[in-house]
Amino acid sequence: MDDRELMHNLQQGNADAFDELYKRYSKPLLGYFTRMLNYDRQKAQDSLHDLFLKVIEKPQLFDTSKPFRSWIYTIAHNTCKNHYKHNEIVKEAQIEIKHTENMLDEKFLATAAAKMDAKDFKQALHQVLDSLSPDKKTTFILRYQEDKPIAEIAEIMDCSEGTVKSRIHYTIKILSEKLQIFNPEN
Repeated sequence: MDDRELMHNLQQGNADAFDELYKRYSKPLLGYFTRMLNYDRQKAQDSLHDLFLKVIEKPQLFDTSKPFRSWIYTIAHNTCKNHYKHNEIVKEAQIEIKHTENMLDEKFLATAAAKMDAKDFKQALHQVLDSLSPDKKTTFILRYQEDKPIAEIAEIMDCSEGTVKSRIHYTIKILSEKLQIFNPEN
């Protein structure tokens, strides 16, 4: 049975069809993921399992008039791209947090240092930023460390400008509440 027939059978609920596809493609895809993910075997295995989970959960997304091999490697490629994006976002977030800390050091810590040591403020800031959702944290960083306009942040984060403004508002509110001890007016 060829791959298309197996996918057609899987779409009809035949678990044996999935087993056969897994036997045919798991080893070559694991090699692909291993090479694409810098030879991190654990990430490669996780990606392979995620890929086949997508195949199981949504077999109807496969168009049986097209080659299965191309389709499954497209999913693998997109999985790798998502991994790269995630790593890039994490790196950028770390850089931005460092930049924000430096900005806060220059502007805010000058007066806050009278109450608390700058090291304590940085530690508190890290804790608060780390407790935020990735969306709020990223939005805050893009706005206040990258000086991106609201419209550009909305485009980057694939959401509305209203959502960006809301995230900024709530993030600032959280920061002001959690870091109020460092406010020189208190």
